[in-house]
Amino acid sequence: MGRLWNVFLSTRSLQLTVLVVGVSIVYSNSLNASFHFDDNYMIVNNPLVHDIKNLPLILKDLFHRPLLKATFLLNYQLGGLDVTGYHLVNLLMHLFVVFEVYILSGLLLREFSERPYRELPFIASLIFALHPVHTGSVTYISSRSSVLLTGLLLLSFILFLKASTTGKRALKIASFGVFILGFGVKETIVVLPFLILLYIYIHERGVDLLKGNRLMLAVLFIVLGTYLLLRKLTLSTVAPVDRRIYEGLLPPLQYLLTEIKVIGLYYLKWLIIPVGGPYVDPDIPAERTLLSLPVMASLAIIITLTAIAFYYRKRASFVSFCILWFFISLLPTSSIFPLGDLAQQRRLYLPTVGFSMVMAYLICALLRHPLRLMPAVTSLALFLGSVTYHDNAIWKTELTLWEDAARKSPNKVRVLNNRAYAYLLEGDLDRAEALYRELLQRFPEYPYGHYNLGSIYHMKGRLKEAIEEYRVAINLRPGNPMFRAKLALAYDATGDLDLALVEARRAVELSPNNSELLTILGSLLAKKGQFTKAIEVSRKAIALNPASPMAYYVLGYSYEQTSNIDGAIEAYRRAIQLKPDWRLPHQRLLNLTR
Repeated sequence: MGRLWNVFLSTRSLQLTVLVVGVSIVYSNSLNASFHFDDNYMIVNNPLVHDIKNLPLILKDLFHRPLLKATFLLNYQLGGLDVTGYHLVNLLMHLFVVFEVYILSGLLLREFSERPYRELPFIASLIFALHPVHTGSVTYISSRSSVLLTGLLLLSFILFLKASTTGKRALKIASFGVFILGFGVKETIVVLPFLILLYIYIHERGVDLLKGNRLMLAVLFIVLGTYLLLRKLTLSTVAPVDRRIYEGLLPPLQYLLTEIKVIGLYYLKWLIIPVGGPYVDPDIPAERTLLSLPVMASLAIIITLTAIAFYYRKRASFVSFCILWFFISLLPTSSIFPLGDLAQQRRLYLPTVGFSMVMAYLICALLRHPLRLMPAVTSLALFLGSVTYHDNAIWKTELTLWEDAARKSPNKVRVLNNRAYAYLLEGDLDRAEALYRELLQRFPEYPYGHYNLGSIYHMKGRLKEAIEEYRVAINLRPGNPMFRAKLALAYDATGDLDLALVEARRAVELSPNNSELLTILGSLLAKKGQFTKAIEVSRKAIALNPASPMAYYVLGYSYEQTSNIDGAIEAYRRAIQLKPDWRLPHQRLLNLTR
């Protein structure tokens, strides 16, 4: 066995082949998993990524992840809404990151002059490749952002390491270029300069490295500061996400205390005991005081691990670096900058790089002999792989995902709402109605429960009941423009166009730069015969979202009714380009061009 193990370790291509085969097997049942929640507005119902001509519009929107959206656009061009293609791209990206972990582990081991554990790069990349916590990043299509971001960050870091050892300026320039690309994928790229500083601090040649990289570090932090400032000035709002019943963001201090608990008692647990996932929407109570037992316990864990990292930074530099990598890479999501979701699997994708390397180091240190190491690594791989394969099956459909989430978070209103909504998407309106009634019995002041129940009544043609539910939702959340927009559509369906216009105008007043709301208002104005106003509103909607086929249709119809035939033809053609299978603009265009 020892000779077999040595042959395996001396053949890099064989190790990488094992990684490819392992990942392919454990994720084989994910390739047909359906689109889920964010996928619907990021891909399925997003005309922007359905037409290659929109690529310049996507890339121009610098602060809304343009490179990520570009990958969805390319996916759509190759296979439309065939879900397999999207999963395959996610899987290939994951394999790329696995290879990077393999390379990075070897580089760091040599740079920190640690013991020559030949097994470590393979074991670290194997743990990373097969860990079940990554189902939330690899199998969930929209979480491609975490995978692609990590791939770019590791590539930039590896290029920096190579530049530091070879002195090649071209590698530094390439590292900087990849760093810039990362901003087009996910904001977490901001941690890269801090990880480079950590490497310099831990390294025994830290002073020399700092002198040799002062210019690059200065440029990195200048770019980072400029990006954050422009982002702050450009983006005026942050979309609130669920906070148990009433949606919104926790105050910074309360969020920090909660995240301290999350890191020690949730994230580390998910990594060390990887069973029970996926943790698509965990029910985590917010913390209000440092004296809370969970916060204190978790803080003790964090302080202990950090103290170990600093204490052993000279004697075990590799381990120290990896521990601190874990905590630093969590700072964008688990510090004083509140996010709506208190914990998510996908936030662990980058931190798991450090975790995997530490675990590999400990395995190599404790099980040095091949007679112990080889069966232990094999058993670990089989365990992680089997759990990942099981967890992937839970992502098969919206129903399987949210039924599982409801079992694990039975008291979280958003989970119960999403489970009911999954039945609505499946067309099982009776089951969805029953679940929403049950939800509202427990949480009668949850506005989205009333809103979605109203939507079900709307689809069933029970317009009076739909209007009543929409009104309740509006009373609970007067500032939500979509509630009023749906009420406007319900009034329109009853034939009360005047009330419909009142609610549509109120919706636009609440959110004047919302293209969807403007399109609804424009449509109602056109129905009312106010074509000049409909044209004005539709043009504004198109300026805000040039990929809206409905806005172009309303504009075309209004032009047609005001005898602007050329304008109508152009608008209809644009609507058809954006949504080729939409029959209505085809028919009206045919009537005009006969």
